[in-house]
Amino acid sequence: MKLLKEPLFHFLLLGAAVFALNAWREQARNSGESGESPRIEVSSAVIERLRAGYERQFGRPPDEEELRGLVTAHIREEVLCREALALGLDRDDTIVRRRLAQKMEFLTDDIAGAAEPDETAVAKYFAANAARYAHPPRVSFRHVYFSREKRGADAEAAAGRALEELKHGAGDDAMGDAFLHGFDFMESGRDELSALFGPEFPGKVAEFPAGEWCGPVASSYGLHLVRVGTRAEPRTATLDEVRAAVVRDCTEERRRSTNREVFERLRARYEVIVDDAAITWAAAPVSKTAKR
Repeated sequence: MKLLKEPLFHFLLLGAAVFALNAWREQARNSGESGESPRIEVSSAVIERLRAGYERQFGRPPDEEELRGLVTAHIREEVLCREALALGLDRDDTIVRRRLAQKMEFLTDDIAGAAEPDETAVAKYFAANAARYAHPPRVSFRHVYFSREKRGADAEAAAGRALEELKHGAGDDAMGDAFLHGFDFMESGRDELSALFGPEFPGKVAEFPAGEWCGPVASSYGLHLVRVGTRAEPRTATLDEVRAAVVRDCTEERRRSTNREVFERLRARYEVIVDDAAITWAAAPVSKTAKR
């Protein structure tokens, strides 16, 4: 089982697939030179793929006549595709090149994702990235809202008067303006508050002492007087609490790492020559425009 998780084994699998593809092409080319007709085989697997694709698209399986039509279309596509490749029509075609590169990436993705990381790998990844999974600080608070749209220039003065009253024991029920999202927020995190009130709001609230009315603090809606109730300090998560996320991220990291290694090994097979002077010359007009 360990062999399945080795990047080198993944690369060997990919190399075998590329070798098989090259061998098939060479065989097809040789058969053409020897006078034999290249073969197009419509196997049961191909027919099943055509049938399943039709059913996904139309919500029902094709009848015999429709299935024969799909096979005819497949043969036509295969003939034209092979002839186009033989004529080199795929060369210098950005769309074709991009699609082929994408399919190659899909191949390496499939190989890299073939085996999930074992418990040792998951634990090691979690230990190295524990901060990513820590529970963030959370805060509970009540607020009184003053709408800038409704009150205009008087919003800040009204908030100031209300703050003085609240500090002297007045109730807040009849103060301020209606707020669509309510007035009590329980155990809210920074991301939640930023999404609702704007990026500056959570930082301001974090500075307020618990149990006191403070403010006003501005948001994307207007002004708020805030009384913090409780705070939950950040804490480190356990692996069991976040296992699903850790396995997902560890698998994704292994996929990226394997893809990088596979690409570098494939790239090493080519001599790459780049005209750096041409890059400098071509980018110069853009650079000059940017400086202006």
